[in-house]
Parts: sequence; C-alpha cells; structure tokens
Amino acid sequence: MAHSPIIFITGGVRSGKSHFAEQQAHTIAKKQGRNLVYLATAVSFDVEMTARIERHKLERKDDGWRTIEQSSQLPTLAKKLQDCDLVLWDCVTTWLTNELYVRASDSASVAWQNPHHFAGMIERTKHFIMLLQSRQIPLVIVSNEVLDERISRSREVLFFQQQLGQFHQWLVALSTQAIEMDYSLPYYWKKDGDVL
Repeated sequence: MAHSPIIFITGGVRSGKSHFAEQQAHTIAKKQGRNLVYLATAVSFDVEMTARIERHKLERKDDGWRTIEQSSQLPTLAKKLQDCDLVLWDCVTTWLTNELYVRASDSASVAWQNPHHFAGMIERTKHFIMLLQSRQIPLVIVSNEVLDERISRSREVLFFQQQLGQFHQWLVALSTQAIEMDYSLPYYWKKDGDVL
C-alpha cells in the first residue's frame, strides 16, 4: 500500500512558505475530498504574537480550515484526526522551540538539558508522523530555514541547531516533496520521492 504524501516546505522568515503550504494543502484536499486541518504550534507570549495568531485564525476561518492549536506533545493528536483529514503543520521550528523548554516529568530541568527525555520526545513525534502516513493522512509540513547561520557558541542554541538539522534530514528523507521557498518562489529539492 502506498503511503500518503508528505510535503516538506522550508524557507526564511516571510519567504512565503506558509501561503504556499496552504495552496498545496487546498489543491490536495480538493482533489482527494479531504478535510483541512491546520496544526498551529505558536504560543502567544506577547501582544504582537497574540494579534498575529488572531489574524491568522480570521484569515483561515472562512477558508475551510479546522484549526488545532498544539504547541507541544503532538502525538496526543492522533485520536483527534480522521483518516479523511489533510494536516498542515505550521511550524516545526516553533514546535521544537516549545519542546526545548518542556520540563521532564522526572526532572527539574527543561528538555534541552535532558537529552534522554528530548530524544524520547523526538522518537514519539516521528512515530506520530509515520502513523499519519500509514493512515493515509497527507501531511504538509512547514519549517524555518535557520541553519544557514554559523554554528553557535551557546550550548543551548547549538543543541537546537543540531536537533532541528537532524529532524529536517529525517523529514526530507520521508517526504515525497521537499521545497525551499525564497521570495515566494518554490525551489524543489525533491519531487515525487526523487531527489532533483
């Protein structure tokens, strides 16, 4: 049995990746008769972010989206999703940042300070993605390209860069399409499962 598509879209800040991801999701959903689910991972931490989240909700309101706000622990969503859904996850970078600061249940330290706990969370998330794939639920994944900068001297930032880079590589290997956005223009690194 063929797996459902996974489309990975990355790019810099304000590169047009979210808009492009929404277009891709709409095209697939219309073609396959699927429900649109927007998996939003942002956390409202100030007035500007709150306004941005509300603006995005309003933009999607009349566009057929069901929004699920989940800043961390994505595997808990498996039971909330139906096999007729298409999930747009926006975005990996925000989710990973949120997960870095979750407190391990058996520790006073945050996740990035507890590599064993963090590795378990990554594995559970990978399993969740593969579960969606096995259920034939298409997945459009958005992330930020933040790895073009020099390697940080901060242990915390370096840990984030390493984890994001490894997770991106895993996602691209699993994806049917890998697209980098620049100036609202898509560059395909992988299409129909083939590296270009």
